[in-house]
Amino acid sequence: MMRVVNLGRTGLFVVIKGGSLASLGGHSYWRSLDDVWRAARAADVKVSDLVVRT
Repeated sequence: MMRVVNLGRTGLFVVIKGGSLASLGGHSYWRSLDDVWRAARAADVKVSDLVVRT
């Protein structure tokens, strides 16, 4: 399962898998949480519903 991290200073969202930055659909960052959920659904990947904020 991937974790979503919100990079507070930039406002971007990334996903982490096994402690490393991961990509979904060829993207490694998104501007909104909804975009992350859409990418995860399109890739048929489980993503945690808890968001880590930095």
